[in-house]
Amino acid sequence: MKIRTQPLLAIEARPSDASKKYIDLGPYYNFSLSEEIHGKPGNTIPLPAGIHAYHGVKFDVRGIIQLASNVSYENSHIRYPRQITGIPVNQKADQLCFLHSSAWASEPGTDVVDIVIHYANQKTQTVTLQYQVHVEDWWFHPENSVIPPSAVLAWEGSNERVKDQGMDLKLYHYTWENPMPEVEITSIDLVSSMNDTGYMLYGITCL
Repeated sequence: MKIRTQPLLAIEARPSDASKKYIDLGPYYNFSLSEEIHGKPGNTIPLPAGIHAYHGVKFDVRGIIQLASNVSYENSHIRYPRQITGIPVNQKADQLCFLHSSAWASEPGTDVVDIVIHYANQKTQTVTLQYQVHVEDWWFHPENSVIPPSAVLAWEGSNERVKDQGMDLKLYHYTWENPMPEVEITSIDLVSSMNDTGYMLYGITCL
């Protein structure tokens, strides 16, 4: 079975006047915002496409990047990429802000994804995000889910599928402080930790 690297439905075009600080994830999305996520009926996400503010920071959100996990195929019957490399940044930044969530539970503190930041001076920084520390499942269960202590709640919503199960949808905003703000960031890689939780990314903004 082919790895899903593109959405089934078209994503909206990026605004022609969009600032470069809103990283263009358009070529890397593998779900559009109008699709039933993970192939499940009614499992949509009612986000507005385009540049909008989430907890005070604007992101260019036009789709979803879903990375593979150890159980992602078992749960959705779709094969996702284990990594996405070379997302262009090409600018300096004091902070990188990630609008994200995850799918499928792990033990709290389990590694979910390595975000590898590449600099113009050939150095790299690796940021490891952990389940229920930096990121949480987009299906929020009132008894089992938590707001990750190293992130902030950025968006809340619902769909037919979670409503029937007494849950909500939530996305989170994680901010990473760049230790080398004077050096240009050239690109970013996303590398799944291949534990049970799969990383979901919606937008990246440089501040």
